[in-house]
Amino acid sequence: MSLFVTRYLVGIAVVSGILTLWPLRESGWAQHLSEGTIQQIKRDWRDLPPRERSRALENYQRFQKLKPERQRDYQERYHRWLDLPDNERDRLHQNYRRYRGMTLDEKEEFDRKSRRWRDRRRD
Repeated sequence: MSLFVTRYLVGIAVVSGILTLWPLRESGWAQHLSEGTIQQIKRDWRDLPPRERSRALENYQRFQKLKPERQRDYQERYHRWLDLPDNERDRLHQNYRRYRGMTLDEKEEFDRKSRRWRDRRRD
C-alpha cells in the first residue's frame, strides 16, 4: 500500500477514533486528554446522528477486539496524526475525500500508479 493511501486510511481511523474517544477514557487509553476535551467529545457524540453513532460504536468495538499490538499500532498512528499541523490534516482530509469520490476504475488506476511509485522508491 502506498504512503498516500496509508495516510488516508490512518486519517479514517483517526476520525473514527475521535468519535469514539469518550469510552476510551474509561479504559485508561485517553487519560492524557483534558477534562474540557472529554466534555467536548461527549457533546460532539450527543450531536451525532444515530447512524454515525452506531458506526462509531462499531468501530470502537472492532478496535477492542484487536490484539494489543494492533491497538498500540493504531494508537501510535493516532498520536502521529495529532502531531501533524492543521493544514496537513486538512490537506489529507481533502485528498481522502477526492479519493472516495473516484470511480472504481480511477481508484484502480491510482492504486496501480501508487504501487509503481512505491516500488521505484524501494530500488
